[in-house]
Amino acid sequence: MIFRKAEIGDIDTIAQIVLAASRRLGAAGIDQWQRGYPNRKSIERDVADGVGYVLCDERGIAIYGAVIFTGEVAYLDITRGEWLTSGEYAVVHRLCAASDRVGQGLSRRFMLNVEQLARDNSLPSVRIDTHPANLIMQSLITSLGYTYCGDVVIESRRLAYEKIL
Repeated sequence: MIFRKAEIGDIDTIAQIVLAASRRLGAAGIDQWQRGYPNRKSIERDVADGVGYVLCDERGIAIYGAVIFTGEVAYLDITRGEWLTSGEYAVVHRLCAASDRVGQGLSRRFMLNVEQLARDNSLPSVRIDTHPANLIMQSLITSLGYTYCGDVVIESRRLAYEKIL
């Protein structure tokens, strides 16, 4: 497995992965990623900004996510709780798996790599949010030791989690 920054040549593959993930969410009745975002432009922006990351196996890109070290504006307004830490943190957005890799534990590996990347950058925690109906993501996050901290709004209500490293 290779965890690395996404490159321009990866954009087509990542766009296909994101579109398929959006369709899986919609088919499951989850109103997340159903309004045209994320899309190719957001992936291009992630790559240009150096925040797009991939986890690759022998067949190519298995997992995509954005790992941002400059914070998330929406996280300033948390309701029904509070963050575990204050100050700097890493945030993960747009985490998704290639359709033929779903259920193989690779999102877990991606997140463990993110946590190490955050440690390497001297960040005290990682934050992530997900749709209230996205039980698969909630299960992943909590199994990795993330704590539900409250709600934020990104498109609509999202459950916000944080893990102290």
